[in-house]
Amino acid sequence: MTTQVPDLYRTLGVGRDATTEAIEAAYTGWQARLSAGEPISTQEWERLRYAHEVLSNPQRRSLYDSLVAETTVSSLDLSVAVSAARLPLLATPQVVYALVRLAARETTGERRPLTLGLVVDRSTSMRGERLEKVMAAAELLLDRLGPEDALALISFSDRAEVVLPAAVLGTANGRDDAPAWRDPRRQLRSLAASGGTEIYQGLRAGLDEVSRLANGGRIAHLILLTDGHTYGDADHCLRLARDAAARGIGITAFGIGADWNDAFLDALVAPSGGQSHYAAAPGDILTHLEARLAGLGDIYAHDVRLRAGWPAQLSLRAGFRLAPFPQPLALEADPIPLGDLEGRAPLTLLLEFAVAPQTMATRFRLPVEVRYRRPGGGEESLGRAAQLLVQSDTTGDEAPTASLIEAARRLNLYRMQERAWEEAQSGRLDTAAARMRRLTDRYLETGDLKLAQQAQLEAQRLGRLGTMSLEGRKVLKYGTRLLLGQLPREPES
Repeated sequence: MTTQVPDLYRTLGVGRDATTEAIEAAYTGWQARLSAGEPISTQEWERLRYAHEVLSNPQRRSLYDSLVAETTVSSLDLSVAVSAARLPLLATPQVVYALVRLAARETTGERRPLTLGLVVDRSTSMRGERLEKVMAAAELLLDRLGPEDALALISFSDRAEVVLPAAVLGTANGRDDAPAWRDPRRQLRSLAASGGTEIYQGLRAGLDEVSRLANGGRIAHLILLTDGHTYGDADHCLRLARDAAARGIGITAFGIGADWNDAFLDALVAPSGGQSHYAAAPGDILTHLEARLAGLGDIYAHDVRLRAGWPAQLSLRAGFRLAPFPQPLALEADPIPLGDLEGRAPLTLLLEFAVAPQTMATRFRLPVEVRYRRPGGGEESLGRAAQLLVQSDTTGDEAPTASLIEAARRLNLYRMQERAWEEAQSGRLDTAAARMRRLTDRYLETGDLKLAQQAQLEAQRLGRLGTMSLEGRKVLKYGTRLLLGQLPREPES
């Protein structure tokens, strides 16, 4: 027999995302109604008081939310595995890793139509092979998308041009208001490189086009291709990215070559839980774009978010999405955006928690709650929790899974290369070079000869020239990300 957990949010008359202020205001409103003589039964008032007591307390609210989520019948599975369920009693901080996996129970379903906006940099630096490959990528979209899918193509330099306005492909050629679609490939071949790089111009035009056809159960997504820095409009771009996420429009960003701002592209895709990627050579564009298309349209949960309701003993120190594509998480957000659950792979996260020093034996929960929207449906939530026990005797604890151990090891590799870059930027050249030499050994242990060679080259370059190369920075950063997304499978039980 399943015990029904009461809906305290409904009792109080607030939503699940209600702030502490909103909860207090709702309770004050009920008190005012009682004082005004509104007939409220003793039983109903006790329910209101209990709802307020639980929801106004962060720890009790977090526990309640996880309990509710655990009783929710869902078509998705959520699992949480920790590196250690028993922790020693220490007066110093400790680290616990959690491997979180969200998967669809059934991996077959109806493909949803797409609305894609391809936003292409055509600044002067894109002249030649880069722009030719981008045009080939656009033609790939035309070939891969179905007649029910919609596409818009926007080019930009210091201004934006709508090359192909958003249209459903099956009807695009017959549109009187879009003559460009009568011969779209000719329009593509007419693109010419010129001007500077103002990404905001292209993103704004792309968002406007996609928004026109972003309803009716469609998956709406912007794909940005650029080879340079944007000039003076980065903050505008980030605000627009947040606006797109609020509308349910995701963003994928591909950097071409080496001279582009990787931190900016990471920040750009973060609000929607999107992906940034490195296309080292123009030929890589087609490969990466095709891989990205594989997941879009086959969506089992949209706008997945991780609620950051940890107990006081825990603080989230790092977070990384491992699959369906590797990307660091935007930890400053609450809830943390995770993107979509795609059919090609479970949504898998690695979370690193710092455990506060403990002076006495204690037991607490590590709750994991995800919220999401079902395709064509409303918002749902799902939660699981791992139990953590802090005590003097930690014998008998189960060993963590091989996947979790390897994920934690590769996350540390990623951090090492990030720190080496920071050290080089701040002038600590000897420290950066030494870290690069250690990275060389670690990459060799992992079996990635290409990354090991690149780390060795960057260590030598630091000693010789006092700097790291932009290409080396991208190779190591995105190569290590790929390692995080290529964990070995657990053996079948």
